[in-house]
Amino acid sequence: MNADRKHIILVTGASSGFGALSARALARAGHIVYASMRDTAGRNAAQVQAARNYASEHGVDLRPIDLDVQSQPSAQGGGT
Repeated sequence: MNADRKHIILVTGASSGFGALSARALARAGHIVYASMRDTAGRNAAQVQAARNYASEHGVDLRPIDLDVQSQPSAQGGGT
């Protein structure tokens, strides 16, 4: 694999913990990262804003999306 190649990556559980850390590290490495989390308009609204702030402050492509991998309709819709 070419180390200079940019990948599009989906990280689930990106609202906290290893998911959030992984999403940020992958974005810092130059990849396009979709940071998925549930309830982005409710309980995870602050985490969405934190991800957006991080992307802006560090000049990385980190895109928070609403996705519940345990929900068939959410998974089929690919998030929002």
